[in-house]
Amino acid sequence: MSRWNNILQPDEYIVWQGRPAPRAYTFRNWRWSMQAVAGLAMVLFFRQGTGPLQVDPAVDRWWTWAGLVVGLWAGVGHLIWARLEWEQVFYLLTNRRLVAVSGLWGRRLRVLPLAELEDVEQVPLGEALATVKVSGGGRRLTLFCLEHPRLLVQPLSALAEVALRNSAVAVDPVEGI
Repeated sequence: MSRWNNILQPDEYIVWQGRPAPRAYTFRNWRWSMQAVAGLAMVLFFRQGTGPLQVDPAVDRWWTWAGLVVGLWAGVGHLIWARLEWEQVFYLLTNRRLVAVSGLWGRRLRVLPLAELEDVEQVPLGEALATVKVSGGGRRLTLFCLEHPRLLVQPLSALAEVALRNSAVAVDPVEGI
């Protein structure tokens, strides 16, 4: 509970907390890696100097280094970055808000009040794994790679319904008009 003391507001309590599945979160952009392998193969082919494209040696050096840096980042770098970032990603559902905490260098806090909740969408990734996309109030909050997402969606739906009822009661029309 001490991790959340500076995030929770007075009279707010935790209903659900979780974090992404580590492997699913790390490899969620695996297509980038496949495209990078193809790109690296092309760069290495042209780097040999025997390919169909003959260019000036200065351009060849620049093209090679730029291609290698981009290819290595897209192939391996983003996976390492995602794994390091995973250690800092936490999700929290309270009786008032849905909170996502992330950030490798400094804490990034994204908040969606339940009173503004409009839509909850699940993108299944496996039998008991899904990415949950929540939107409302012109914002979208994506909770990546949750194991057993129903443990979040069920209380989220119930709390959103209560918040909607409470906001409707608070905005009663003026009587006598």
